Formats: sequence, C-alpha cells, structure tokens
Amino acid sequence: MSEAAELKRDDTVEPLFGSLAKFAMSSVGSKVMMALTGVVLWGFIMGHLAGNLLAFLGRDAFNAYAAALKGNPPLLWGTRLVLMACVPLHFFFAIRSTRVNAEARPVAYAYENKTPARLASKTMMISGLVVGSFLLYHLAHFTLRVVNVTAANGPTGAFSPFDMLVEGFKNPLIAGLYIVGQVLLAQHLSHGIYSLFQHLGLWGRRWTPWLKNASLAVGYGLCAAFITIPVSVLLGVIK
Repeated sequence: MSEAAELKRDDTVEPLFGSLAKFAMSSVGSKVMMALTGVVLWGFIMGHLAGNLLAFLGRDAFNAYAAALKGNPPLLWGTRLVLMACVPLHFFFAIRSTRVNAEARPVAYAYENKTPARLASKTMMISGLVVGSFLLYHLAHFTLRVVNVTAANGPTGAFSPFDMLVEGFKNPLIAGLYIVGQVLLAQHLSHGIYSLFQHLGLWGRRWTPWLKNASLAVGYGLCAAFITIPVSVLLGVIK
C-alpha cells in the first residue's frame, strides 16, 4: 500500500525541465530570460569593443588580435555558438513578454505616459530589430566578407583585417551606417540595462535614479567608444 502511494506521489512530480520551461514561458520568466540573454550579449559587446579599440595601436596590434581569435577555434566558435543561441532567444522572449503584457491589459491606459523612459520602452522592439539587421550586415561585411568587399591586403600582400577595417570606414556611407547602428544600440542597451535590474527585482527607491543615469552612461559611453573608430578613419587618425 505504501509503495503504491509513493508511486502516485512520484507521478505527480513535474520534471525539472518541464518546470523550467513553464517558468520561462510565464510573464515573469520571459522577462528573466530576456534579461539573462541580454547580459550575455552585453558581455560580448564589451569584449568586441575592447578588441576593436586595438585599431588605435596600429596595423600590427589589430591584426595580431584578429589572428589570435582565428587561431583559437574553441574560443571563436564557442562565442559564435553562444551568440547564435542568445540572439534568437533574446528576440523570442522579448516578443513573448510583449505579447503576454498586451494580453494582460487589453485596454489601453486612459492617460498615456509619454516620459522618455516610457517612449524608450515602447521602441525597444523596433530598435532591437534594427540593431539585429545592422548586426547581420556587419557580419556580412567584416566577418563573411560577402558585401562591399574592398582591398584588404596589407604591405605584404596577405589579407589584413586592419586594412579591411580602414578601407571599409573610408566609405562615408558604411561609416554612417555603422554610427547610426551604434546610436540605436546605445538606446536599446541603456534602457535594457535599466530594465534588467527591474526584471530581476533588483531595484530600490534610493538608488533607482542613480541606476537610470548609470545605464545611460554605460549605453551611450559604449556608443561613443565604438563611434570613435569610423570617425578616426574618416579624419585620417587611423590609416
């Protein structure tokens, strides 16, 4: 009799994977998953920026960095696989969270909140899609080298990532596209960082205003750092 009762209790226990999946698809879970995948993408952006800024040290330093990445397949492909998983998951849970919120409040507010934070929140989906499109173009240009292929050979005649970067950003259209993409990324990232702490419940009355300012500083600070590269190429500082 006791064995039958034990088996019955076991049958009612939901598998761990099922519980996690159910949580991830819930309103709170979708926001948490969106926040966690956003943290991973934020980490990649920081590392990507650190590598790109080596362009200011010259051709040899930048090419050595690119060669080190290419010469480390586990790191390179591990990063790519993580990105290939996190980017679609981030978009999926963003769409999921937006839909769940809309279903929870089918009737709009009587008085619409038009504060900058509210407007940034409403345009997160649009800016995210534009940034995603920019990312695909950026990969096609500098990684896959299938669009706007320019002379990218160094003094020795071998392929040079540094020279490809310089030749690419000498084109004002490409440089302008890159700058616009970074501004949209800054808007998306600054609001995303602030929302991250909200979604995880890590906020408080005393330091929430500080968090808003810090998020803006981080988002637009990264934007300014990225933009220095194409601007420096156009001005002849990096050549």
